[in-house]
Amino acid sequence: MITDMKKYTKILLSLLLIGITFQSCEDETLIGLPVWETAVHGYAVVNGTNTDFKRGDATIDIDFDLKWKSIDKKNEVTKIDVYVLFNETYTDKDKNSVTAKHGGAAGKLVKSFSGAEVPGNSVIKSFSINQNEVFTAYSSNTYDYGFGAGAVNVFSNVLKPSRNATTNKFIPGDKFTVKWIFTTADGRVFDSWSPSVCTEFPEANCQIDWTVVCAKEVEKRTGDWTIYMEDTYGDGWQGGKIEVVIDGVVVEKIGLLDGNSNPAALSKDTKILTIPAGTKSLSFNWTNDAYNSECYFTIKNPNGNTLAAISAPSAGPIKLDLCNE
Repeated sequence: MITDMKKYTKILLSLLLIGITFQSCEDETLIGLPVWETAVHGYAVVNGTNTDFKRGDATIDIDFDLKWKSIDKKNEVTKIDVYVLFNETYTDKDKNSVTAKHGGAAGKLVKSFSGAEVPGNSVIKSFSINQNEVFTAYSSNTYDYGFGAGAVNVFSNVLKPSRNATTNKFIPGDKFTVKWIFTTADGRVFDSWSPSVCTEFPEANCQIDWTVVCAKEVEKRTGDWTIYMEDTYGDGWQGGKIEVVIDGVVVEKIGLLDGNSNPAALSKDTKILTIPAGTKSLSFNWTNDAYNSECYFTIKNPNGNTLAAISAPSAGPIKLDLCNE
C-alpha cells in the first residue's frame, strides 16, 4: 500500500507538471517565456585506491579526476579553483560532541588551474591532494574551544595531544571535503549548484568527502559481523544491496526485500554474516537502490564495534572506520 501511494504521488506530480506545461503554452502573448542562461557543472571521482588520509603517513596522496561539463556546449571554463574544507570534531566542556569548521562553509584554496591547464568540455583534469597541502592552507588557523584559553592554534591544541604540526597533522575524527569553483569565458563564476544537480543529475556532483583512517584494510576479520538495514520510507529496498567481498570475490549480496514485488518486505532487518578463519581480505560495496535517500545501514565487527553507519549511500566501496576496530 505504501509503495502504491509512492507511485500515485509521483504520477500525480507528473500530471500536474504536464498540465502546467500545457497551460503555459496556450497563449505566448500573455506569458513571457524565460530566456535560460548557459551553465556549467562539474563531476569528480577518486582515481586510485587511496580514498582517505592515513594517520601518521603524509606521503599518501588522494588522486582526483575532475571534468567540467557544458551540456549545450555554449560556454567554456577558463579557470578551476579547488577548495578543501577541514572540519574537526571535539568534546566541549559540557561533554557535547562539537564540530569546528575551520574553513567555514567555503573552505580554503589549495589548487588553481588556468589557461592551458584547463581542459576542454568533459575532458578529465587530474590532480592530487595531500596532507601537507591542506596543512599549509590551515597551519595558521586558530579556534576557541571554549575552555577559557581563548583562541589557540589548531595544531597545538591541548585537547588533542595526538595532533601536532610534524608527524600527525591530521587524526581520526577530522573530516575533509573537496569542492570546485569554475570561472567561464564570459566572466561568470559557478560556485554552487542546486541539490538536484548535486545528487540526481547524470555525471554531476558537487563535492567529495574523506576522513583520516588508521589502516587501509580490515585487520580483525574472523567471526560474526552484524549488518542492520532500514528503509526510512517503509517499503523495503528497490535494488540496493550490500556486497560482501572476501579475498577479492563477491560472495554475498545483502539487502531488504523490495516492497513493490514482495508482500513480506520489511522496513528493518538484521543479518548475521560469518567470516571464516583464513580470510585474507574483507570489504563491502554498495550497489545503487532506486531510492538511495531512503536507505540506511550499519556494519558491526565481531567485537561489536560499529565500523559504518551510513544514510543515503553512494555506489561503490563502503568506507569503514578502521580506527574503531
